[in-house]
Amino acid sequence: MSKELTASEIARRLASDVHSGIHRPGEMLPSERVLCEQFSVGRNVIRESLTILQGMGLTDHSKGKRPRVVAPTLTKVMEGVGEAAQFFFSGSAGLAHLEQARFFLETSLLRYTTAHATNAQIGKMVEAIDACEAGADDISAFRTADVAFHRALAEVPGNPIFIALHDTFVEKLMLNRDVLPDFEQRNRASNAEHRKIVSAILDKDSDKAVEILSKHLTRNYGTYFRFALEHGAETSAQLKTTTQYDNTGGDYQ
Repeated sequence: MSKELTASEIARRLASDVHSGIHRPGEMLPSERVLCEQFSVGRNVIRESLTILQGMGLTDHSKGKRPRVVAPTLTKVMEGVGEAAQFFFSGSAGLAHLEQARFFLETSLLRYTTAHATNAQIGKMVEAIDACEAGADDISAFRTADVAFHRALAEVPGNPIFIALHDTFVEKLMLNRDVLPDFEQRNRASNAEHRKIVSAILDKDSDKAVEILSKHLTRNYGTYFRFALEHGAETSAQLKTTTQYDNTGGDYQ
């Protein structure tokens, strides 16, 4: 007697069918009844496997309709990873891991950018800086432009992994932080550093560019941990908002 397939195993098989083109983007997957017959399992197992498949970024579920296949992309796959990772990277230690990982990623990207960025890519950074300046007093507008500036750095090598990492971990954190009272002042200080970074890129001075970015990323890092140390558990809910990722002017505000 053969062993019944688990929901995870069925999801992996369906994912393989999507990647191999058996199920194409835009098409609906077979009905639950057909899938039950195909894999010799009950409806509950099929429904669980379809939920897993959606979490993998390979299907789009609309209420009352069969799941529809979407084009597999690295970013969509990473989104599912990012949702789960946010629970792991909570609290002081988790945020510190994210901060360190982002620091290494962006400073490395900046060294590459200084040597290889095209005029068009630098122009994209300048456009983001101008948008930051225009929206300095509008937290939503500034956040969007700030994300665009840092994403532009991730785009320079043309490696989709770097872009997916930015979109999954950095962008989501940058867009979902609380607003500090003096956000406009912080926004303008942050954008001034954006300008200095691009100026160093134009000068092909990678050491200077990294020096400025390092300050940009870590400006209030020590303040955040001192705050946690001095205030303890009673303010643990605030710890997620005192370490800011570029949404209130500077990455750690």
